[in-house]
Amino acid sequence: MYKNNAATLNGKHTFYDYGLYVTNNPVAPPEPKAQYIQIPGRNGDIDLTELLSGYTIYNNRIITLVLGGKKNPNHWNSFMSGFLNEIHGKKVKIVFDDDKDYYYIGRAVVKPDYARGNEIATFTVEINAEPYKYQILSTTEPWLWDPFSFVDGVIRNYTDIVVQGSLIYKIIGSEMPVIPIMEVDVPMQVEFEGKVFSLQAGKNKIYDIVLRNHEYYLTFTGNGTVSIDYRAGRL
Repeated sequence: MYKNNAATLNGKHTFYDYGLYVTNNPVAPPEPKAQYIQIPGRNGDIDLTELLSGYTIYNNRIITLVLGGKKNPNHWNSFMSGFLNEIHGKKVKIVFDDDKDYYYIGRAVVKPDYARGNEIATFTVEINAEPYKYQILSTTEPWLWDPFSFVDGVIRNYTDIVVQGSLIYKIIGSEMPVIPIMEVDVPMQVEFEGKVFSLQAGKNKIYDIVLRNHEYYLTFTGNGTVSIDYRAGRL
């Protein structure tokens, strides 16, 4: 059994709260939603995978937790009933001890493979999770120990950017395509890849502004402050 594979499920730790070990390598990669067309008389297939979105999209991934532990024989039935009430069929946020900067989201099912000897029991939790794992902190949530967010060695903190007239601001995207929420205190405009969009006071989500794993330049025009909020994700 591998204690270092432990995880937190909706705020409860598999080992320290439940007394369970994770005994397997639980995370499988998501399957790409590949699409091909076969043309008679043509070598190979036509790949349409990125035709509509411009990038690869993925199916959900399966996270399988094989759990085991040792308890008083008289406690197992009560424990499993409580565990089912908390986890079975529920939406679960899962953070692994060895990957604490990210979390997965999915719906959990406790499989019918519960097996118990006297004190030791094992069972499986299967989570149908979204394909990307999400960064714990968004771009406007600072680390407790520092006013900036560091991801892969890059500072990513886009809070209270001061705009006086015009400002060109560099922003770093995410491996997962994201649409940022731009919050401004007064109306202003933003230019993204040659297109100009109006921002109303408050939160703005512009579906034509999609950030991927690149550097981008946003040009803000106006006089006020703007915050750019999104949560990075990666496979």
